[in-house]
Amino acid sequence: MFTLKKLLLGEKTRLFMMVVIFIVFIVFTTRIILQEPKVLNQILYFVIMGFFAFFFVLSEVLRFMYQKGIEQLVIKCDPESALTLMNKLRKIDIIKGYQQSMLVFMSLYYRDLGMYDELNTLINDAIFERSASLKLVKKVNQFYLSLQKDDLESATKLNKEINDIYLVKTKKRYSARPVYSLNQLNADFFLAKNNLSKAHDALRDINEQSLNPREKTYYYISYAKYYQLKKQNKEELMVKQARELGQHLAHVKNYH
Repeated sequence: MFTLKKLLLGEKTRLFMMVVIFIVFIVFTTRIILQEPKVLNQILYFVIMGFFAFFFVLSEVLRFMYQKGIEQLVIKCDPESALTLMNKLRKIDIIKGYQQSMLVFMSLYYRDLGMYDELNTLINDAIFERSASLKLVKKVNQFYLSLQKDDLESATKLNKEINDIYLVKTKKRYSARPVYSLNQLNADFFLAKNNLSKAHDALRDINEQSLNPREKTYYYISYAKYYQLKKQNKEELMVKQARELGQHLAHVKNYH
C-alpha cells in the first residue's frame, strides 16, 4: 500500500541520487576546465557549468518548497501555512514550472477555507481549458460549487460527466489523471439527493487507510452527514475525528 512513509523514503533516495549526480557533474566539469589550456574555453565551460548548476539547485529548491507546501495542506491540514510556502515558491519560480500545480493547489486552498467566490473565479480562468487534467479539476470544483448552491440539476449533469471521464481510457492512459476520489464525489452527490443507500455504498467503497489527513476530514464529514440523515449517534464520532485532523477547515468548522 502507498503510504506517506514510503513517499518520504522514496524522496530521500531520489535526493541522495540527485546530490551524487550533482557532485559528479561538478567534479567532471571542473576537471575539464582545469585541463583546458585556452582561457576563453575555460570561461565558456565555467559559464555552462554555472548555468546547469544554477537551474539544478533551483529545481531542487522549488521541488522541496512545493512538497513542504503540500505537506502543510494535506498532512497538517494548515492551508494558511501552505499558502505562505507556495507564495514564496511563486516568487522564485522564474521558469514557471509550477504554474499548473499552483492552480490545482489554489483550488484545494479555496475549497478548504470555504472561499467559494474565489474558487469560482479561479476555475473560470481560460487556463483550465488547456489540458484534460485541468478540465477535470474545473468540473470537480464546479460540481462542489453546485452542491454548495443546492443546484442539483447542475450537480447531476457534472456528476455524470466526471464519472464518464473516469471510465473513458485512451490506449495508453486515462484522458485525465484521476486524482480525485470518485467514490467520495459520488457519496457527496447521493447525500445531496438524500439517496442514503447509494451514499453508504460509495462511502463503504473508500479505503480509509489510503486517505491522507485532509481527505479524511472530507470523508468523516460525509459520514457524519450520512449518520445525521439516518438519525444515528455515530454522527458525533465522525465530527470529532474530523476536528482532530482539521478543526480550522471550513467543512469541519461550519458543520452543523
